[in-house]
Parts: sequence; structure tokens; C-alpha cells
Amino acid sequence: MNQEQKAQRYDWLLNEYKRIEHQINQVQKLPLDETLTDIYSKEYSTQNQVKIDNLKSMLRNIDEEVKKLY
Repeated sequence: MNQEQKAQRYDWLLNEYKRIEHQINQVQKLPLDETLTDIYSKEYSTQNQVKIDNLKSMLRNIDEEVKKLY
């Protein structure tokens, strides 16, 4: 992969990273009063936590791919 291809791939990965971060920010959190009463202080419902975990895994994969580019 030449430098131009690496730069294009990096730009695409950066856009994907931003898109996924936006998705994470859109996942609804539990109400604050509910979070504060929970002994484990969970921010998300179980279903939403699974979404968050999957999205964060995608971010880690992007990080790894970026490291491999350079």
C-alpha cells in the first residue's frame, strides 16, 4: 500500500471513528436518579450497554488498523 492509499484509508477510518463516536453519544443513558440509586452505577440499560460495548469494540479495531498503517 503506497502513501496515498494509506492516507485515503486513514481518512476513511477517521470518518468511521467519528461516526461510531456519534452513535455512542446517541445511545440513551439511564436517568440520573436511577443511576445514582444503583449499587453498580450503570449508565446504560443492559440492552444499550451491549450496543455501547460493540461500538467501543469497533473503535478499538479502528485504532489497531490505524497503528498497522504507520
